[in-house]
Amino acid sequence: MTTIEMTVRELLQLPIMQGASVISGAQGLKRAVQGIDILELPEPEQGVKPGMLLMTSGYSLRDQPSWLAHMIRTLAGLGAAGLAIKPDGYLPVLPMEAVQASEQYGFPVLELPDGTNYAAIIQAVSARIVSRQAVAEQHSDDVYRKLTAMVLENIGIQAVNDHVSGLLKAPVAVIDNSGATIVASPAGWDYRHAIHPLRRTIQVDRRNVATLIVDKETLDTLEETGIEQARLVLALELMRNRIIMDTGHRLRGNFIDELMTPPTPPRHEVEQRGRQLGMDPSQLWEVAVIEGQTAPEEEWISQLLEPEAARYGVRPHVEFRSNRAILFLPTPAAADEHEARRKQELIPWTTIVGGWLEDRQGMLTGYRAGIGRPTWLWDIHESYSEARHSLSISSRLSGGGAMTAYKDIEIYHLLRATVDERGFGELFDRKLGKLKQYDEEHNSDLLRTLFFYLESRGSLMDTAAQLFIHRNSVKYRLERIREIAGFDLNDAHEQFVCHLCLIYYYLLERPD
Repeated sequence: MTTIEMTVRELLQLPIMQGASVISGAQGLKRAVQGIDILELPEPEQGVKPGMLLMTSGYSLRDQPSWLAHMIRTLAGLGAAGLAIKPDGYLPVLPMEAVQASEQYGFPVLELPDGTNYAAIIQAVSARIVSRQAVAEQHSDDVYRKLTAMVLENIGIQAVNDHVSGLLKAPVAVIDNSGATIVASPAGWDYRHAIHPLRRTIQVDRRNVATLIVDKETLDTLEETGIEQARLVLALELMRNRIIMDTGHRLRGNFIDELMTPPTPPRHEVEQRGRQLGMDPSQLWEVAVIEGQTAPEEEWISQLLEPEAARYGVRPHVEFRSNRAILFLPTPAAADEHEARRKQELIPWTTIVGGWLEDRQGMLTGYRAGIGRPTWLWDIHESYSEARHSLSISSRLSGGGAMTAYKDIEIYHLLRATVDERGFGELFDRKLGKLKQYDEEHNSDLLRTLFFYLESRGSLMDTAAQLFIHRNSVKYRLERIREIAGFDLNDAHEQFVCHLCLIYYYLLERPD
């Protein structure tokens, strides 16, 4: 691709510059010339812009030619293109210190041809710069029209990215804020292997939504112009994709609201609309509810869920309500023996979500979750109800663990709905009333110790872990329980009765 910028070397090829020569700093002849002006002040800091070629007679330095070295260093620092000196001016010989500064900074110092006319040179150089700027503007318009036409024709973001890659003659990728590839050209190119990755952000509504990565060491002005237009068009394409996704998400959310609010639509309608909205009715669906003081960040959930969904080959859905995130998690149906074996190898959603919560370095530390049983799409409200029951019961029985599955507390839910409060209350007072009274008087925790001991089938280690105490402390508490309650903890019938009484107590007596 041809650069639109005129270099110092190209400037020397203009007809009006015939006879000009390079005194020093020849390695800087590739510097771009973006303008030209006259300089007759010894201190050039004011008014010198990057890319300016300065012409001087040296009048201001006639009495102090040593100042030329300082001028050269200053101009180089300001990003000027070079310095051109009239041969018939006031500096017939360039001081050695100035030559050394010119060579050190790669800053070209030119000798203008005899009879130089400043106005003629300025006119010729300015005309060439304006001409090339017109080329750049035309190129920019052409690129923008082509890319915009591709968007309007709905060719897709891959085709747009392919065109950008062709313009730049380099691999190009667009990645999201998490580093995942949205699109790459050539297809399948891994941007992490780029040798010279140049990055440009893509913004929508003043928010960074993606990054454009080009594997190219340097870009000329036309290429930079192409990238700027590509960023605009890719932002439009990403915005359109986001609108489509948001619309789909909203429609799925409305559909789920209907499924969660009896009476639910007929099964045949659920199947039809589910397929239209990307919610496969042939898959089993589990609902997980993650809650805390506030709802988890949407970006957190997306980062955790997307790779797992890709592994499953499914399309989950997430809704956010008040202080909770509600995850609708499908599991692929086993269509044949091969799929059945593959399904068995998949990690259950209960384990996956539980792992998120238990990761102390993760995003969901301090949150807790409940998950219902797998069910068909038209019965998904049942799984949601079970997830909520799981959270409520786990909070009552154990203070709220990180993850609770309904299948593990189903019997408690059934007992909660059917027990005779008066009868169980009297039984509890007879069996465990003394322990309750002792706990109240001594601010002890014997009832909870007994509950976790029975829950863990008599494991001292598990009980200690639940209570965050040493196993010897558990043994001591069990001895006190035997002494106060007066029953044998090794008796299976006594264990069963005490366990039911404790479940009654924690389900019905403790407030939410």
